[in-house]
Amino acid sequence: MRPPRRTRTATPATGEASRREERQAWTAERIRALGPSTDLATAAAVLGMSRSAAYKLARRDAFPTPLYRVGARYRVPTAPILAMLHLPQAAGPGPDVGDADSVGDPP
Repeated sequence: MRPPRRTRTATPATGEASRREERQAWTAERIRALGPSTDLATAAAVLGMSRSAAYKLARRDAFPTPLYRVGARYRVPTAPILAMLHLPQAAGPGPDVGDADSVGDPP
């Protein structure tokens, strides 16, 4: 006679919160909060691809955004990710229009 079938037990509630955070939608604010660059796995998650596919593309120099190899790691700038997703760039503290008159040679 066969042994009884085993069923899976429910996952613990502590791991559920971390999985919920991973499934949150990537907004422009969350991407900007990553800083000037991020790791390849995070960039892959933002772009909706698997980590292994991202590393394969990086090795072939075919990743959809520019990336840099720093030692044994890949770094991906966040600005090209935002541009690729057609998300607006954060407005930085650029020069004011009124300051243009005061900069440069006097008349």
